[in-house]
Amino acid sequence: MNEGVDLIAQERGRGKSRAVRKRMPRWVVLTIILIVWIGIGYGGYTLARTYLGHIQQQLDQIAETNKTEIQELNAQLTALKKGMDDQKTQAENLQKKLAAVEKELTAVKDEMSLAGDSLSTTAETKKALNDRITDLSKELTELRKLVKRLEEAARVY
Repeated sequence: MNEGVDLIAQERGRGKSRAVRKRMPRWVVLTIILIVWIGIGYGGYTLARTYLGHIQQQLDQIAETNKTEIQELNAQLTALKKGMDDQKTQAENLQKKLAAVEKELTAVKDEMSLAGDSLSTTAETKKALNDRITDLSKELTELRKLVKRLEEAARVY
């Protein structure tokens, strides 16, 4: 019988310990939950701000690199345009020289045809004129080659 009473006493003792242990007030629990959520939110905000700051720094570096490369490309483009203009000027000058040589060659041929028989009598004069025509023909050929090269160079640019 004593055992039964002891069991009842133990159960009552347990009940008392449960009753003695009080729960925390609701406002304390809500305050703790609120503080934890505020901490999580602030941590997320700080992490996002740091991450975005790093991304912004990378974007700034990329923009600076692009700006420098664009300036270099503009300088190269300007140099190429200047080179093309120089090539064009040289081609025009060579065409003018070519036209002058062609005029001279035509004039010499006309003089030879007009002189006709009188030139055939003087071998030295004829030889000098033929040498001059040969020289002018060679110069004309060289000028044509130079004009073709310049035109090809202008096409490349």
